[in-house]
Amino acid sequence: MSRIAVFGLGGFLGAPVLEALESSDKINYPVLAVTRDDSKYKSTDKVKYVKGDTTKDVDALTKELSGVDVIISLVSPSPDLNAAIEKIAAAVKPKLVIPSQFGVDIEESQQVLPGFLGIKQEHSKKLRDAGLKVVDIQTGLFGNADSFAENIAPLVGANAETKQVKYLGSPKFEFSYTILSDVGKAVAAAATSTPSSLPDQLRIQSGTISQEAIVAKYGKSKSVEFSATEVSKEDALAEAKKVWAEGFDGSKFGYYLQAIISQGEEKGLWFTKDDNEVVNPKGASWKWTTL
Repeated sequence: MSRIAVFGLGGFLGAPVLEALESSDKINYPVLAVTRDDSKYKSTDKVKYVKGDTTKDVDALTKELSGVDVIISLVSPSPDLNAAIEKIAAAVKPKLVIPSQFGVDIEESQQVLPGFLGIKQEHSKKLRDAGLKVVDIQTGLFGNADSFAENIAPLVGANAETKQVKYLGSPKFEFSYTILSDVGKAVAAAATSTPSSLPDQLRIQSGTISQEAIVAKYGKSKSVEFSATEVSKEDALAEAKKVWAEGFDGSKFGYYLQAIISQGEEKGLWFTKDDNEVVNPKGASWKWTTL
């Protein structure tokens, strides 16, 4: 039975991960959920909310998390937050750390955008250098099933107001996605597995879908028929290299993802191989949610 602590409840992944952890029969409850503002939450027999500022309360949180077997981080990456979690984890010495990776396969994406999300790679390396077992989980794009098309179709170039879509790369190029409930279940499954049985990297996906298929779903939901244009894979890469050379710009993050999708298989967002069987053998624990 694992004792688990979670950092980062406020983002997309907080609720589905906690929900999955609360449903597990392999956890020594309560899960310790670290939050700066515990007035937003009410502790239960399964979740104890621990008040603390991760960057300012390192010593107090280290003491509070003493004896924890697994640390899960869902925080947005920043140098200060990463450094604090590294200090806490090194002192607590859990059997497993699941850092805040998710999303793209970073190493593959760097074929398109050299150094992309290197801050996450460096964080995992520092945790491993501290002698900890670290499992990076990559999910492709993630979101709720009912709003996925609405949120993702604009990322691949669809504009409902102009009724136009500009594809980068082939419209038939696919990308991997994982529905949030599946992310939560996969994280919970990894967190309650024997750490030595897990690879250093887990790639999971609810499924894959093409750019044109997600735009078609979006168009149907909006009663819009899109007029399409296409930028070749080669031209899309050339432009992406120019934009990337200007330096990272958070406001262009969606464009970076679109550029990665434009390059097709195994460039960071289209997984042709995955580790679904590691966390959900033969789909026996749950059914993956597909679009």
